[in-house]
Amino acid sequence: MYARCTVNEYNNGLKQAKNVLTYPTGAAGKRFGTLYQAINTHIPDATSFYFQTFQYLNECVYQIIFSPGFIDIYLEGILIATVSNTLTALQIYNQITTVLGPIFRVTGAGFKPYDLTRSANSPVTITSISPNSFAVTPATPFTAGQVLPVQFSVTGGTIMQTTPQIAPGVTYFVGTQTTDTVVLFSTPEAAKGFVQNGILADGYAINGTGTGTTSIIVLNTWTFAHSTFKNLPVYDFNGAVTSYDAITFTPSAVTGAAVTITLSAPYALLTSAYVGGAFIGAGGTSRITAVADTSHFTVAVQKPFDSTAAIQGSLAFLAEPAWSDVRGWPQVCSSYQNRALFANTASLPNGFYASVINDYTDFGDLTTDDDDAISWYPTSDNMNYIRFIVPYRSITVHTNTGIYSSPLSDVAAITPSNFTLQLQDSTPADVLQPVAIDNQVVVLSGDDAHQMLWDGINNAYTSNIVSVINEQTIRNPVDETPYSDLHRAGSRFVFIINENGTMAIFQTLLSQGVSGITPQMMEQSYGNAGFVQTASSSNGRAWFVVERQIARQTSPVAITGFSSNTLSAVASNLSQTVPTAITFTTTGSLPISSPQIVIGQYYWAIGVDSDTFKVYTDQPDAINDDSPITFTSAGVTSNVLPWPPETVFTLEELTKKTFLDCAVYYFGSPVSTVTTGELFNAQDVKMVGDGYGFDAPAENNIGGTVTFNAHGSTVAVSEAYIGFPIDTIMEPMPLSISSGPSAKEANLTKPINIRFVRFMFNNTIGGTINGVPIALSQFADVPIGEPPVPQRGIFEMSIFNGWDDFNNPIFTIEHNDPFDIQLLGVFYSVETS
Repeated sequence: MYARCTVNEYNNGLKQAKNVLTYPTGAAGKRFGTLYQAINTHIPDATSFYFQTFQYLNECVYQIIFSPGFIDIYLEGILIATVSNTLTALQIYNQITTVLGPIFRVTGAGFKPYDLTRSANSPVTITSISPNSFAVTPATPFTAGQVLPVQFSVTGGTIMQTTPQIAPGVTYFVGTQTTDTVVLFSTPEAAKGFVQNGILADGYAINGTGTGTTSIIVLNTWTFAHSTFKNLPVYDFNGAVTSYDAITFTPSAVTGAAVTITLSAPYALLTSAYVGGAFIGAGGTSRITAVADTSHFTVAVQKPFDSTAAIQGSLAFLAEPAWSDVRGWPQVCSSYQNRALFANTASLPNGFYASVINDYTDFGDLTTDDDDAISWYPTSDNMNYIRFIVPYRSITVHTNTGIYSSPLSDVAAITPSNFTLQLQDSTPADVLQPVAIDNQVVVLSGDDAHQMLWDGINNAYTSNIVSVINEQTIRNPVDETPYSDLHRAGSRFVFIINENGTMAIFQTLLSQGVSGITPQMMEQSYGNAGFVQTASSSNGRAWFVVERQIARQTSPVAITGFSSNTLSAVASNLSQTVPTAITFTTTGSLPISSPQIVIGQYYWAIGVDSDTFKVYTDQPDAINDDSPITFTSAGVTSNVLPWPPETVFTLEELTKKTFLDCAVYYFGSPVSTVTTGELFNAQDVKMVGDGYGFDAPAENNIGGTVTFNAHGSTVAVSEAYIGFPIDTIMEPMPLSISSGPSAKEANLTKPINIRFVRFMFNNTIGGTINGVPIALSQFADVPIGEPPVPQRGIFEMSIFNGWDDFNNPIFTIEHNDPFDIQLLGVFYSVETS
């Protein structure tokens, strides 16, 4: 009888699951791959940058990388703008951001909030057209190879004629063909397909220039400036320090925009710091607009005073702005119900603030209309400071002591009169902002992952630890993001990046009782690679910043001597423990060796000392000190060129189109050699070309190109992916079968031995079990000369071992081919007596 095997069974049933994701319908399969986008040259190190996406209205998703001095703005992984900033590395790494419509807001420690905004470039006139593109005047307004949002305007007649027809005021996207010629598309994805691979299928047809003058307006001017505020919240910082209770305050009028308030005695703390603050008393509410001296200040009355009689200080409220350069600016931001949210200043770490509805600049909290601003200061039996704000069913506010929530029983919008923050749970968010996914809030506290679930019966949130069974997968987390795969049923994930470069993926589907965590990692044959930060978008896409090491050539070093198995090059300084990729050049003759070294191929070197090194034909030999190349000559005027690994930071996008990491995509005329740049220098890579799988050994990947080669002959391909293999390992838990009757059993049989084990696979190409290749088709059923087709079937292994030999059976399924593998189940044939 078949039964649905859910994610929980695979999480509990796999002893080892590396680079594995499970399917709620019942399978364990290979994780997604990543597509290479760009190398960011401004990131100094893994703890000095910040990465996030910016959903700009309903138009597109930008990828934003902050680093000291720079804000790099990408669209579809292509750098389109760079803006300067003055933030420090620590401020950038710890900043918190939120999206407020067309505003990307930034907060953090030690600076006033910033807004990153986009505006229009100057219009340029369309002067000529072709069936697929159009040119503009003045010349060179574009950078070739970019994807840019644009709008059109027309004067003196009708707009340029296209199919489909464009309209003024609507945002489109262009792929910039040259500095003055572009191709028009409706989506940024289609525009990227053109600029990177020449795909015109989704482009607009250009039919005519129209009867008027059509201008194109590029929307790509970016500004990073301090947030502006109409009104600030207020707070009485000094009332408890130097009381003004004994002083009287006399207004010169009961209403007006410039009413003078006179103090009966000087109040030494009354300075210009009070401008923007508030004075409240005798039924009146006012905002301070100027301070003349310690005995006089001017206010704009918002609610009239009862009279012009003196107001006793003990019955009055005199406050400064809650935020300022002296008192501190909010370090936490978010948004909820069309309100901008702020929290945590240096002076008021437990302060929480919500703006006026539909006005992200107004935080004036002097009035209490339903749409007015809100200020709140949650407390408990300890000092509270707010770390994060996560909007969900309510506003969840995460402090050092636990989780607070705005009202849960009231379905109406929050207002100044109904707002509170009530403690829900004592689980504090540690260093990462919690995320909302799949009807829950996932909170990381140390190395523990908690689900904050809505309990409708008790009208509260309840906490549940979900990382116990997979506790080894989360270690010093440094980033997390929610991700919903819109093309895979029931897939809701949280990507958790660890300090060591691994990633734990928490998979959840509450409605089916599904949850589990699996470890993911990036690997490469030369140097190291690891996840650093991640970000996602609501349209089912995700990106990663990956720290990789790539081989880069250093200065050549002259070869000066040799011995039977070494070469000498003064100050070559090659590592004595880790193999270094090297090449050779000469203007005379190369050293004579066995096997003979050649130009245009990588070799591998291990230093003996700072001037001497051994040479090997491949990396495994160098690691094992096996079969070093022997020399009988040092050659004439020859050099060794070291290619040590150098750290770079790559932007890569999650993809289901290929099962490779950092994959470079090629589409075009059939070629056997594809240019990849420096990414794969001295790296073993896997490739898919027109559906076939290929290997490209490290020794041949030189000069920024890879060659498709099969059985010693080059192969021309028209569509290809080239990247690092994803090493997937699945090891089922040991078999457990009752071994006879006990006090609670009535079995009349006991297992004697295991005769067969059957592995059921789906959508699978390649892989091994205990080193034996997985074959799901008979040899006669495999079409010769056609690309491999994903197979569904059963792979059977004959065991015929005694039961005692299989108390702990181990079957290791490994897969590093550039294809998918999906394990549906493991079935045993057991002989009993």
